[in-house]
Amino acid sequence: MKANIFTKLLTTYLVIILITLFVVGLLFTQLFQNYFYNARENELLAKGQEVADIFSAQLLGLQDPRITNDLLFALDRFLDARVHPVDKSMLGLATCPGFEEMGLPLTVDELELLLQGHPVAKRGYHSVSREQLATVAVPIMVMDEVAGAVFLNAPLTGISHTVSQVQGLVFYAALLATSLAMVVGYYMSKSISHPLQQMNRAALEVAGGNYQQQVKVTSSDEVGQLAHSFNHMSSTLFQTVEALSQEKAKLENIMISMNEGVVAIDQQNRILLANPQAQQLLRLQKADLTGQKITTLLPDSAMPNLFSDVMQSDESHSHEYTEEGGRILSLQVAPLRRGEIIWGAVGILQDVTQVRHLEQMRRDFVANVSHELRTPMTSIQGFVEALLDGFAQDQKSQDRYLQVILDETIRLNRLVNDLLDLSRLETGQVSWPMEPLALPALIAQVATKLSSQFERQALTVKIEVPGNLPWVLGNRDRIQQVLINLLGNAISFTPSGGTVTLAASDEGDKVRIRVTDNGVGIPEEEHEKIWQRFYKVDKARTRRLGGTGLGLSIVKQIIEAHGGTADLESSPGSGSTFSFTLRRYEDPES
Repeated sequence: MKANIFTKLLTTYLVIILITLFVVGLLFTQLFQNYFYNARENELLAKGQEVADIFSAQLLGLQDPRITNDLLFALDRFLDARVHPVDKSMLGLATCPGFEEMGLPLTVDELELLLQGHPVAKRGYHSVSREQLATVAVPIMVMDEVAGAVFLNAPLTGISHTVSQVQGLVFYAALLATSLAMVVGYYMSKSISHPLQQMNRAALEVAGGNYQQQVKVTSSDEVGQLAHSFNHMSSTLFQTVEALSQEKAKLENIMISMNEGVVAIDQQNRILLANPQAQQLLRLQKADLTGQKITTLLPDSAMPNLFSDVMQSDESHSHEYTEEGGRILSLQVAPLRRGEIIWGAVGILQDVTQVRHLEQMRRDFVANVSHELRTPMTSIQGFVEALLDGFAQDQKSQDRYLQVILDETIRLNRLVNDLLDLSRLETGQVSWPMEPLALPALIAQVATKLSSQFERQALTVKIEVPGNLPWVLGNRDRIQQVLINLLGNAISFTPSGGTVTLAASDEGDKVRIRVTDNGVGIPEEEHEKIWQRFYKVDKARTRRLGGTGLGLSIVKQIIEAHGGTADLESSPGSGSTFSFTLRRYEDPES
């Protein structure tokens, strides 16, 4: 189990206090003991010197021996010490073991000092009495020579007892100080560790995503400053994460709302980011492509090379790739930099199939319009020049030339009008009033208008429209235009003696109108193309008959504007059936 900071601090305080008290107690006890011992030795030395002086006076005959004995007896009682005078001849015995009866034995060095006239003091345990004893030896000087020595032996039992009491007092004082230190250390450790524990818990919460954690500041010291810093860091981190989250959400929304696919990779060709449009364009089923190798995901094996070239050259590149089925993907790749270091690349994917198709249609449209305009204008120019040059000498020739010019002018006017109508239809600029229409009467009216053309082509017209056909909702003029265009095509591509049939049928919520001929028919692969502008199955025949190639495009636009559909059924040599549907009219009062 790991010790926390509270335990460490409290243990540290206690160890420091105990060591300090132990050292101070030991030094104090030793100092106190040395003080009393030294004082006792100094006292014995001083009194021993006085006793030595008394013996010196006695040896010089200056003092009565009886007085000396009385003084020695008094000193013995007063000093609580035993006084033993020793003659010089007996000093050698001071180093012998038997000397314990008179005090502590001297060493040879101590005896040498004593013989040189220096006092000697020593402490130790007496081998006989088994108590601590202080022994002082003071030389007796007579005429500057050592005549003997006075030995004073004093027990130190009283001092030892006092020192023991002092040691007990120090122990109890240390115990009390330790207890107080534990209480103070506990609260001091708690005051430091508790805020740190709070900050630790708050830091774990922040690491888990809760960036609004705050800790309580209880002091103004370094721990309080750390708490202030943590609270400031938490607030700043919360604001930063919120800002990053908003930016990430913006980026994700932008990525999702883009029509283009976005793919970002790193230097190891691992995908860092891919939006749903990229997955759709690449036809990938995995929900998350992060970490996948791009070399295994792109449909065209040349695409990863484009990413590698961009990262190596530090230049943006783009290329278009055509897949099987005709789909065209455009890939634009740019390097990702961090300072001067290239750490990846980002590619923009676009499906440009429709764009390229529209561009091709635009080019074809311009070419077709130019071609259609050039033909009548060339004819007009040629016949005008012929008239100006006087090639038409008689009135009949002039009338024929002018008739050709008129026909070509009408053809130009029809082409321009068709283009204008088609442009309005495609851009939705045309707004027609809708009304209930009775189809039988309308179909009969259109057939009557074109009767002269049917007669000129020797064609038979059949109208197969039931009298109880429901009314439809539409614009009369535009539906007539549709019927005229379809019947005009039938007249143009049905040989003489053929038959053109106009029919209508009820299909529930709609009515279908059919225009059928038994002409040359249209190959199946061209069924979708004939609704395109300027597309002509038989270009030479259409041009000879004055067609612009816009009639069926106009038909499709008008019918779709009415909410219906235009269809074709045809095969070569079996004629063609063009049909369209109109919504059935429901009388609100019925």
